[in-house]
Amino acid sequence: MVAIDGILFRPLLLAFAASQSSFHEQSTIKMTDSAESIISKLRSLGMEKKDMPHIADRRRASVLVPLFERVVAAVGDNDSAISNSNSLHVLLTQRPQNMKSHGGEVCFPGGKQDPEDEGDDVRTAMREAHEEVGLHPQHVESISRMESLESKHGLCVTPIIGLISPSSVAEPSQLTLNADEVEAAFAVPLEYFVDPENCDSAVPVNWGGKNFLLRTYLYDDPESGRQFKIWGFTAHVVHEVAMKAFAVHH
Repeated sequence: MVAIDGILFRPLLLAFAASQSSFHEQSTIKMTDSAESIISKLRSLGMEKKDMPHIADRRRASVLVPLFERVVAAVGDNDSAISNSNSLHVLLTQRPQNMKSHGGEVCFPGGKQDPEDEGDDVRTAMREAHEEVGLHPQHVESISRMESLESKHGLCVTPIIGLISPSSVAEPSQLTLNADEVEAAFAVPLEYFVDPENCDSAVPVNWGGKNFLLRTYLYDDPESGRQFKIWGFTAHVVHEVAMKAFAVHH
């Protein structure tokens, strides 16, 4: 694992109109798309490289954005389940608290490209996911890649969106965590990151000549009972994936 999460953006405030208050005034977006439709939209992003020109020749790293389906029961007025539907979830991990570099931060499985990867961003993401949480490459289908971004240490980091099948192997309780690199794993509904009401803060920043909103989410995981802080690189990437998956323009 390479420390690329939570440190991608420097907190440089910009003098433009975006503000946290106006961000939260946006209307809540209703999710109606099926998991199949969402996956189709993500596939349409393609697998071609999308490197920012000024970092294309930097040392490379990759992260896997693992998506899997969960059956979620819809609840009626009397608290009884009335139907089931498939909901797309994203798998996230938390680094051990005692790590010297960025201990306790939430991230995707990922790391620097090794010679054995032969320059293949997808292979890097798959290898790291296998090493960190035990996801075997045979269960991961790479369906698209996002724009590569620059890390604080000058790495060219490529997010690879992967669809996990069967979904059961991505359930946090079924993973084999590498205790040296991963303290916890948890899953969040992808649609969670589209609703602006779920964003705790959004700070304007500039990085590499581009403007971003540095988002922070405080997610209460119903399975573990813990709250996880999702911010920086991880929050930016998962928000972008969700916005594209649900075809929300921003």
